[in-house]
Amino acid sequence: MEHAFRGVVSGGCIRDEQELMLVVSHPHPDNDFGGGPGPVGEWNQPVDAEAYQDLVDSGVDPDDEEDSGVDPDDARFEVDDYQHVAVRTAGAWTLEQVVVVGTIDALCRLGANRHGALVSYGGSAHFVAIRSSESGKWESLEYEGVPEGLVETRVCFSGEDIVMAGSRGFELDSPAEVGLLVRAEGAMRWTQSLGQLPGRVLALDNCPGAAGARVLYAGGRSLWMHEEGGWREVHSFPRGEVSFVRCFPSGEVIAGTTQGDVILGTAEACRVVARVGRIHSAERWGGEFYVADEENVYRVDASGFERCAVPKESSVARNVSDVGMLVVGNDRLWLAGSHVLASSTDGKRWTTHPVR
Repeated sequence: MEHAFRGVVSGGCIRDEQELMLVVSHPHPDNDFGGGPGPVGEWNQPVDAEAYQDLVDSGVDPDDEEDSGVDPDDARFEVDDYQHVAVRTAGAWTLEQVVVVGTIDALCRLGANRHGALVSYGGSAHFVAIRSSESGKWESLEYEGVPEGLVETRVCFSGEDIVMAGSRGFELDSPAEVGLLVRAEGAMRWTQSLGQLPGRVLALDNCPGAAGARVLYAGGRSLWMHEEGGWREVHSFPRGEVSFVRCFPSGEVIAGTTQGDVILGTAEACRVVARVGRIHSAERWGGEFYVADEENVYRVDASGFERCAVPKESSVARNVSDVGMLVVGNDRLWLAGSHVLASSTDGKRWTTHPVR
């Protein structure tokens, strides 16, 4: 595919074709024979069969009659932690290392000159990185004052604040504590409890509501919405758990379950409108909703869903979807990931963009 590149992208922030950020990683062999991918800086080299094969030392010595028995065609790759952000400014790419340990779970545009990254380590989100365009440097902010004993934490940006949810135990019915973290003296400090939920939280998202109010959704065994005074259940789902949530200033929400059900609606009424794969991203663009699972992008509404033809590059990396993350920017719908950066002006035809 034209413009397909070697690196693995897990999302990004896009203003236009000249000003954008991508969270990037690089595949490495999952066997014990060494080899390795070389510098992360090679992430934007063209992708082809030889490029991937060069990343693997198959363990086969062509001069050795008794080789290791490893078939190069069976080579697969794990994906390293996402620790870098590729920044395109005025048409030129640079690579910035955001963290030394941990992995970037989300990237957010906080304002005209600021970006934020949520970073996790060992499965628990544990700090935030903030970047100002003026300095071009990332500042790490640890969490402080978080209640002791919270496990399986989830976080999301709420402006420049952070909302965190964490379970009181590892059992599925252990209550989850939700709170607000605000920046104070070089850290993100837990300043307010937003109450408990009856079960673990697998997904968390928020958006601005009327009169600047915070609209907050959480997913787990049900879909909940936070209002003044506490939480209320919006949609129960006994056949699985809500593992993805995306809400919008329009008042609408999209959720996805571990079974692949797509839930669409508002705080007043939600219902299942489609069953696809387990979705990893969703956007509202052009007055319509789009969701993406590991293999396809779908246009969804109250009447059902329609599969969209999209550019995708199959990866030999393990646990990397063929389809990238949906992102809205510059009046376009974008796909960032799966070795391809592409945009569409109508949701039907796509243009791939070079990253070199």
